[in-house]
Amino acid sequence: MATATARTSEKNTPGRRAAPGKATTRTKKPVADETVKTGTNGMKKTYSKTKNTCKVTFSLPHGAVKDARSVCIAGEFNDWNIYAHQLKRRKDGSFSLTIELERGREYQFRYLIDDMYWENDWAADKYVPSAFGDCDNSAVIV
Repeated sequence: MATATARTSEKNTPGRRAAPGKATTRTKKPVADETVKTGTNGMKKTYSKTKNTCKVTFSLPHGAVKDARSVCIAGEFNDWNIYAHQLKRRKDGSFSLTIELERGREYQFRYLIDDMYWENDWAADKYVPSAFGDCDNSAVIV
């Protein structure tokens, strides 16, 4: 059984086709920000190359919020203020919000749905026992 090996040609330049049987060597274009996504409806993190920040998009799928009218996020990044950051409803019934956070930190948070009950993030980086009650907080690590 013969195995095929890809060869790299340094003579090939981006945009040119390689000769049959040879692979092209392409250089990556500089990217302004690096994006990391967790799960389909999870958190999306976009790390800035120029600032010490990360834009985190928090999302709750429709299954987690059902027919909620409002969803707020409270956490260490806003002194647990339940009205500081309200998520926006998407067409598919999910809710999301993007917040810029300082890099190199871990932030605990939870979602407050319809000012009545708390929900954790299904795609959190980890869960931390809460100091206030018999529950866990979600945590995002940036």
